[in-house]
Amino acid sequence: MPQSRWTLMLVPHDNERVRSFQVSGKSIRTALYGVLLTALLMGTFTVAFFVKQSQHVQNTSLRRENEALAAEVDQMRSQMEELDRSIASLTEKDEELRVVAGLPEIDPDVRRVGVGGPGSTTSAALARLNPRTAAKVESTGQDLSTLLRRASLLRSSMDEATTQIERNRERMASVPTILPANGHLSSLFSGNRYHPVLRITRPHKGIDIAARVGEPILAAARGRVIFAGNRGNGYGNMVEIDHGHGFITRYAHASRLHVRTGQSVDRGFRIADVGATGLVSGPHLHYEVEQNGRQVDPLNFVIGDALP
Repeated sequence: MPQSRWTLMLVPHDNERVRSFQVSGKSIRTALYGVLLTALLMGTFTVAFFVKQSQHVQNTSLRRENEALAAEVDQMRSQMEELDRSIASLTEKDEELRVVAGLPEIDPDVRRVGVGGPGSTTSAALARLNPRTAAKVESTGQDLSTLLRRASLLRSSMDEATTQIERNRERMASVPTILPANGHLSSLFSGNRYHPVLRITRPHKGIDIAARVGEPILAAARGRVIFAGNRGNGYGNMVEIDHGHGFITRYAHASRLHVRTGQSVDRGFRIADVGATGLVSGPHLHYEVEQNGRQVDPLNFVIGDALP
């Protein structure tokens, strides 16, 4: 089969002669393939160039982000060191609070609140990209977790201590720690005392404070008046106060009462006046303390022989 041929004619606009060229179809196809190949190569090189530039820009951005991340981690570690010092200081105060509250000391090993088991807080991508930064982030994460556990333990311990101190404070407010009248002790608590009026020997369930008629009688602790009056049993005019926590106090032989049944009083509140009512040989205050239903010596609870 004869090969196809093409004629190319160049026609000038001046008086020069027309030029013509004959080329084969194969040559034209070869030239077209060459043009297409050249265009493809140029396109490939162009795409590769822009991809490389994009990767360079991306790597530069990632490097800057890593540097910023490392700087933030360093700043965080500095703040964590300050927090660690604050927790250590609060831990010392917490130990003092536990002593005041009467609570046992927390074992130092417990305060370190260690945990076991492997684990990682950083991503695998970060570890591959920047192992040094990844290690720093991992260490910071573990230290932060430890600080959070220590802070949680500290908060729990302080809550326990303050709650116990509040309970102790309420209990101390109910303990009859003062002598309820000014005067001198004329008779002590005894299981076998000679009664000056009855002239017999029998237990003396409280103490006697000799004082002038009209001297104030004060509540020995905070509580609620459960009786104010005269039962006709030799105590004369008397006041009984329930202080809670098992404590009840009695104030007998008063000349005048200043409280009524059901009234709440604080330590040092004037509840009556010294007198000589009931079975007595002279003016004085007979003062009793009952603890959990048992008569006890009132002087056992007086702090430093405190006077009102």
